[in-house]
Amino acid sequence: MAELGYVFRDLLWKTLDLFTEKTADAGLLDVFSTNDFPAVVGRRVNLNILQTSVLQSILAGAIWDELDSTNTVSKTGVTATAAPVIASNITTATSTAPLVNRSDFATRSTLPLRILPLPTGGTHNQSVKVRRETVPRALSSLSQTQTWNLMIDVIAQSGTYPPGETNLANFVVQGEQRYWVHVAIDRFTGQVIDKQIEVVNE
Repeated sequence: MAELGYVFRDLLWKTLDLFTEKTADAGLLDVFSTNDFPAVVGRRVNLNILQTSVLQSILAGAIWDELDSTNTVSKTGVTATAAPVIASNITTATSTAPLVNRSDFATRSTLPLRILPLPTGGTHNQSVKVRRETVPRALSSLSQTQTWNLMIDVIAQSGTYPPGETNLANFVVQGEQRYWVHVAIDRFTGQVIDKQIEVVNE
């Protein structure tokens, strides 16, 4: 699915377009997948996420040019092609107008250029199709917009109250356990799709 940009279309030597806002091919990002998954699935990153570190970890190491596998998105840096900058651009762009689906990533007006702006001067090749499709290629298989992924930090305490005590502040803790509860909820139906409970040992 992430490599759809390399698929040839019905015109000679023309591939599918997943990087211009007027493309008719972007809907394929929502339809095709390398695996058969249900329509709603947990454990995917929401494209409207506000935590840049999550997007940064996915983008870091994505290949810019398939002919040179050493040419990847840098893990650190402040240039427009560094993972922290691209991740920040995505969260900034989607915080005011959330994406509806994955195809919005390619077709929303000016969004591709807000995420990966073209340099104003000097020599660059960011306008090359495969480079413009690097971000959708990295995110398409791991992302969605329909599920909320939540982590709930639970600290469960056991203990007693002194005899006749009515003040909650005087609870005597005798044992404590911490849990992280990971829950995936469908935004449209409210259905809990997936949950995991992780015991935290400190």
